[in-house]
Amino acid sequence: MKRFVPLCALVFLPALLLAGVQEVKLKLPVKPKLQISGDERVAIAPFIIVSPAEKGNRADRAAKVDIQTEFARFLKKQITKSTKLRIIDVGPTRLPGGDLKSLEANRDYWRQLGAKTGADFIVSGVIDFDVNDKTGYKTEEYVSPADGRTYYRQVLIETTGFVFDIVIVVFNADTGEKVLEENFRDFKEFDQRNYDELLGMFENLRSLESQLLGIFVSQETSATRYVFTK
Repeated sequence: MKRFVPLCALVFLPALLLAGVQEVKLKLPVKPKLQISGDERVAIAPFIIVSPAEKGNRADRAAKVDIQTEFARFLKKQITKSTKLRIIDVGPTRLPGGDLKSLEANRDYWRQLGAKTGADFIVSGVIDFDVNDKTGYKTEEYVSPADGRTYYRQVLIETTGFVFDIVIVVFNADTGEKVLEENFRDFKEFDQRNYDELLGMFENLRSLESQLLGIFVSQETSATRYVFTK
């Protein structure tokens, strides 16, 4: 028996050497992060907006954007377009606190809001949107047309950076319990100073769209598999 194993290996080795390997790209479904059947009623409550004053900047350009309204409109539109979930209008309401811990601790608030709206789940969270204009210099090479030699020069660079950081929290409207928490973040930079704040925010949201929808609807992911062929 001790001699049988290496003998078998020698027998099958030529077959393995002759075998080919084919790379196959697959699309695999990914279940939604929220455990739903797909036709529930979802209420989108207000979000806590991190204000410029809280960050020590009272002249922040991000304050020019009505982030609360724009994000709620964006989220409702994407969910309605991509799922069979029913979006419930919450109406005017005041959140039970100014941070995530306060939201999580006030289960009675979410139960009452659920009873009022008839929702199965309630979405809320925290949004931080930053706009940063930057001006600086960078060194670049250039070839002189006069003598063909390479020189270095300082070039003025103006950019606008946009950071969208959001924590999505979903509550069970019957129990008031938090059932899901997800954090999403995106950064975009444009070679232009004073780039429009609203356009910048929607560039962030477009990048995060599939991730946000992944909470409510199944998504596809790519995977590579290898198939042995003769």
